[in-house]
Order: sequence, then C-alpha cells, then structure tokens
Amino acid sequence: MAMSRLKKNVVAAALAGSMVIALPGAAFATTVGDNGFTVDKTWTAASNTQLNNTEAFTFQIQFTGADKVGTWEPTSLSADAKTRTLTAKWQDLANGGNSASAQLAAKELFEGYDFETPGVYKFTLTEVSGKNPNIVYATNSYNVEVSVAMPEDYPTHTTPVIQKIQVKDGDQKADKAAFANTAEANDSLTVSKKVAGTAANTQDEFSYTLKIEGAQGSYDYVLDGATGTFDAKDALTFKLKHGQSIEIKNLPEGATYTVTEADTEYNENFAVDGGQAQAGAVATGKIHRGSAVAYTNEKGFAPATGVNSDTMPFVFGGLVVVAGAGALLISRKRRASEEF
Repeated sequence: MAMSRLKKNVVAAALAGSMVIALPGAAFATTVGDNGFTVDKTWTAASNTQLNNTEAFTFQIQFTGADKVGTWEPTSLSADAKTRTLTAKWQDLANGGNSASAQLAAKELFEGYDFETPGVYKFTLTEVSGKNPNIVYATNSYNVEVSVAMPEDYPTHTTPVIQKIQVKDGDQKADKAAFANTAEANDSLTVSKKVAGTAANTQDEFSYTLKIEGAQGSYDYVLDGATGTFDAKDALTFKLKHGQSIEIKNLPEGATYTVTEADTEYNENFAVDGGQAQAGAVATGKIHRGSAVAYTNEKGFAPATGVNSDTMPFVFGGLVVVAGAGALLISRKRRASEEF
C-alpha cells in the first residue's frame, strides 16, 4: 500500500514538472501599449493656407526578422507590409503659422502584432509618398527594434513584456522616429490689366476666370491690396481695372493655368511672361518663377500711345497749343515775307 502511494506521488511530481517546462510554450501573447515611443510628423507648408485639417499621412511598417533571447524561439510574425495613417487638425495646430506637428503612438504603429515569446523583433519604418503637390514627402527610413522578455516573476506569470522600443538610424539610437515634410517648390501667378486707345475708359472693369490644374487645396491671393483665398478645385473669378493686378501665391511649380477674360467692346490682347503680345482673351501657361499674364485692351485710335478717354482733354489741350504755336509761326513768316 505504501509503495502504491509512493508511485502516485512520483507520477504527480513528474506531471507537475512537465507542466512547468511546458509553460513557455503556453505563454500568453503581449501587444505594444503606449510606452512612450512615437512616430513624430512635422508638416511645414509654404503658408498657413496650404495646411488643412483633413490631410492624412501614411507610414509603412514591415517585420524583417527577430533575434533570440536566451533559448527562446522568437514568435513568427507576418512579413507582409502594413500601413498606418496619421491624421490631425494640422491648420489648427499651426496656430496661424505654417508648421504643425503630431504623433503616432506605438500602440497604433504595432497594432496587430502579437509577441508570444522573448526576442528582439526588427521592423523597417518608412513614409509612403502622398499625392499632395504642395508637399515634399519624407524619404528617410528607420530600423525599429522591439525588445520582448518574460516578466521578472516568471514562471508565476508567463505573459511576455515589452522592455523597450528603439529606433536605429545608422549608429544612432532614439526612442522616436521623426519624419519632416516640407513645401514643394512654388511660385506666384500675376495677372495685370491695361487699357489703351482714344475711346478707352480707365474706370471700366474687366471680368476674368482663372482655372488651375495640378494644384490642390487653398491658395492666397492679393488683388489691388485686398487679400483672399480660393480652392484650386474651383474657378476663381475676379475683376480688374486699368493699372490693377492680382497675384495668386504659392502655386506649385509645374501646375498649369488658364485665364479667360469675359467678352468686352474692347479688342483683347495678352502677353505671357513678358513675351510678344497676341490677340485673344484666353491665356494659358505653366507656373514657374515670374509667371505673368499682362492684358491690354484697346478701344479707339492711337493705342500705342496709351491715349484713352481720361487723357483726351490733355491730348486735345496739347494739340491746341501746338496748333496755336504753328499758326503764330506761319503768321510771322508771312509778315516777314511781305515786308521784304
């Protein structure tokens, strides 16, 4: 009977030992929480107008392998690349400036990755280039390491813990990954107005429509000292008088424009970028440094002199003076001839 009890105790001890040995394989998985590691994004635009509260930036994270810690075999994770999106109220965060920053937390970055065993898990992190033509997207990349270990009171508790997450940028180590987006090359477009001719009136207003292709979001403009904004998806309509101009700022280089002047009783002419004037009301071109469209409308005679209805009194006054001087000269010559 005593021998039978001894055998039972031995078997029970053996089973208990096997359960302890099996604990590592039965460990619970752990996920990354908000442990202080962040992905920092800074967006600097040409002006506050280019910032918006809906812009989304995308990052790609990909598992590349893991190193052993002791005798533990690292968890096999999917090597498929995963994307993460960061949104923020960028324009509000800029507080009237042209730069704003926001963070993507570690919990969001590593969502879906379960770490069941200790190891040093390695990932690559990059930014995915977007389609906003106003933005130069970041091209730097990081190697990110997640160090996982068993808790200090193992085997009482068997859920692995995240010891640290750090970035390796070459030989440099940090507790965050930073991506900076800057403003794409941009320039202004200026549309100016002149009238000429004996029947031209400098108080006449001329209507225009501007359409931009290859631009996105809102842009500032200045018209005769007054400021405004317009969205590139919409046409901008405006009016100009003689001597006035409008400047649309921070348009991305390479974007195309079409300016159309509404039909008038004048003869419409325009010159692009200071080039040769040509007849017509529709001007097109690409945005670059010095982009400009100069409209000159003619009505009446002597357009080349810049004569218009506002200057006619002075012109006629001058003609009267010239005529009077000529008559006086002729009269004197006649008298001299008669006396001779």
